Amino acid sequence: MCVSAAINVTLNHFRDQLFFDRANTFLPIVQQYRYFQRSRAIPTTQSHMCLQSAVWTIAAALSSQFHHLRDALYHNTLDKLGHCPAEDDTSRLEHAQAWILIAVYEFMQAPFERAWISAGRAIRLVQLMRLNEVDKVSDLILDPDSFVEKEEKRRIFWMAFCLDRCTCVLEGLPLTLNEQEVSTRLPSSEEAFQSGTPVTMPFLSEVVTASDPSLLSPFAESIIFTTLWGRGFLHQRQSATEYAFCNTSRDFCDRQLWLDDIITRRTLKLQQDYVAASAKVDAMLLYASMIAQTTVLLLCKAAESIPPTTPSNHDLVSRYQRRAPAAAKEIVRLAQYLPHFSFFKVHPFTPIPLFLCRQFLLLVSSHDETLADDLNVVTEALLELKGINGLCQSRLNIDFSDIEIPDFQESPEGILDFFGNYMAT
Repeated sequence: MCVSAAINVTLNHFRDQLFFDRANTFLPIVQQYRYFQRSRAIPTTQSHMCLQSAVWTIAAALSSQFHHLRDALYHNTLDKLGHCPAEDDTSRLEHAQAWILIAVYEFMQAPFERAWISAGRAIRLVQLMRLNEVDKVSDLILDPDSFVEKEEKRRIFWMAFCLDRCTCVLEGLPLTLNEQEVSTRLPSSEEAFQSGTPVTMPFLSEVVTASDPSLLSPFAESIIFTTLWGRGFLHQRQSATEYAFCNTSRDFCDRQLWLDDIITRRTLKLQQDYVAASAKVDAMLLYASMIAQTTVLLLCKAAESIPPTTPSNHDLVSRYQRRAPAAAKEIVRLAQYLPHFSFFKVHPFTPIPLFLCRQFLLLVSSHDETLADDLNVVTEALLELKGINGLCQSRLNIDFSDIEIPDFQESPEGILDFFGNYMAT
């Protein structure tokens, strides 16, 4: 092997390890041993070379040392994916992994529309392979290799599911993956996945409806809260339609209170069982905690549709008037943990809850001076992330100067109507 080739091999190994050290925290869809085993295979399959190139692209984006190579690696990955057929399950799985990584890269480095299209490619592959039905047929897997293979499929599905929720809810687009058709168990702990230790995890439906919820891994918790955020989004859209046609039903209140109860119980469990310091060292856990509060903001937005004839209407409305600022303040508190992380280790979707929180604070801070400092904290957090994450860039230029904002101190009941009219869907 010539010197230049040896150097390239060494650099590639370094990029591989960089990915697992930095990106695996929030993109836990690749099993390290399985990946390295396939990388050493001779010849290496075309689909694995696509995945390798995507891994190196993400690694370069999250490294000051290789940052200048990220664009070349990105275009090389797209070229490989465009010329590599996905003709069997193994190649389709690696294509799905590669497209998920490329979509996340594009969220950080490219226009939103491009990232959304790439996410759609991953989602279509997930649908084609029916990864929403990984555990439709119950079986007890004791073999470590079989467990890892199946667990990797679960993680690919759930990452695509979260991509679908994040992109569609942020832009107010219809969801692609139907939660009601999911028969894939939640992912195991990272330790079990990487070590190949077989465990049986619950289904999402079991966890969401549990009266006494048990705490799961940060990845699983982020999936649960992203799911609840998606449910809140669907609830809000349905409520807005009913309200527009003057057809608000009792079902609205049932849905609202049911979602509220689930989110409250799950959030309390998260706060009680994960010590406060955990969110300072685990980027996935910090993101999950923020999304939990973002879901509360969405419920507060939906509360404008509570029918006036509902029993205890005034108490319900007053409750949500208090909860919206409280949820925003909690996101602000969590945002103050971001300096504990290297910018390269922050979850790439962290700007989403920060943006939605800032949007709310922009609307109400001019009439509540106590929120002005909170607005500054969130704005500064987004500005600091702007250099590494493109999600921040197009969402910092929001101007509400031409909007007539009511005085909430004189008329506090107006906060929900105003919030509902101007919060983005």
